[in-house]
Amino acid sequence: MKTQSVEAPRAICRIAWLAAMLLLAIFSCVSGTAGAQQSGAPVAQNLGLGAQKAAQILIPVTLTTSLDSKKRKAGDEVIVKTAAAVHLVDGTVIPRGEKVVGHVSEAKARSGGDPESLLAIVFDKVNLPGGKTLVIKGTMQAVGPNPGDTSGGGVGYGDLKQMATHAPEGGGSSTVPLLDEQSEGVHGIKDLQLSPDGVLKSEGKTVKLEFGSQVIVRAIVGG
Repeated sequence: MKTQSVEAPRAICRIAWLAAMLLLAIFSCVSGTAGAQQSGAPVAQNLGLGAQKAAQILIPVTLTTSLDSKKRKAGDEVIVKTAAAVHLVDGTVIPRGEKVVGHVSEAKARSGGDPESLLAIVFDKVNLPGGKTLVIKGTMQAVGPNPGDTSGGGVGYGDLKQMATHAPEGGGSSTVPLLDEQSEGVHGIKDLQLSPDGVLKSEGKTVKLEFGSQVIVRAIVGG
């Protein structure tokens, strides 16, 4: 009888110990799952922000200086100015006359071993009022001549869809198109081509764009 009375408490202790360990294991699993969910929430939010689609915009600009692939080299800064206001989806407005800054990514004049000359420009940022900067990654979508060349008076860019018509001396007319968002390639400049990736090419000795030339910049904002 004494042996049974001693073994009974021991059995009860073993059962209690096993129950306690089971409860501890269950608590650890529940706590680990909750902790993983809490630590994973910010990660999911960050992924959501990073996964937002980058916005594409078109920026009409004019050259503030001439560009010549014979005189330029990779890394040279290029500054152009917006020819019309551009409205972004988030409400930001890029006013007319703001600087768009880029750089020459490739420049080559035709030589004995090269069948063509080329010039490529990448646009990096837009200066905004108040000292703000809009970071972009832009290339040339379309290129056209300075619409003021034939008249000397220049042409306004209030509406990108308008056409600039000039009447040279001696009668007749000369029409220079103002580029718009539908424009692609080279317009009004002989012996010059623009590839889909924004590289100007020519079979001539050099690729040259005059001061005031029109350019439509296709740019990615964000992403």
